[in-house]
Amino acid sequence: MRTTKDKPITSQQLKALHATFRTLRMDDEARHDCIYSFTNGRTQSSKDLTMEEARQLLGKLNPLDDKARELQRREAQMVFRDIYRLSFLIPQLNEGFTSNSEEEYRMNVAKLNVWARKYTKARKDVTSMALWELQDTKKQLEAFMRREERKTKK
Repeated sequence: MRTTKDKPITSQQLKALHATFRTLRMDDEARHDCIYSFTNGRTQSSKDLTMEEARQLLGKLNPLDDKARELQRREAQMVFRDIYRLSFLIPQLNEGFTSNSEEEYRMNVAKLNVWARKYTKARKDVTSMALWELQDTKKQLEAFMRREERKTKK
């Protein structure tokens, strides 16, 4: 099984990286030197970066200030809450279970993490996902719910 650190850079990451280089006014030579230095001499081309390398490089080139980081953390919490609520509507996850105590909450999150490692694009715990991964997971769950609703209507 491939993890995100082994997967190649996505087209969205490539676009974001090139936009960042343009914003920083880096020419081709500076861009290639930056990538070469960042990858410890492995490559000079942004196309040869892995998904994880691209994420890290974008993070270094676009550092978040405290206010932006806090806004992103709050948004991630809200998306996680939405995912948690959706999990109670899906038979394979938490349907029929309650969340009346801290112990039940932790158990439901653990089931959600197992599901996320197996079925999401990120292939990692929901509690470890970045905001964009949480948003993708939420979309995946919403699509799953729509498919299930169509099945029950037939």
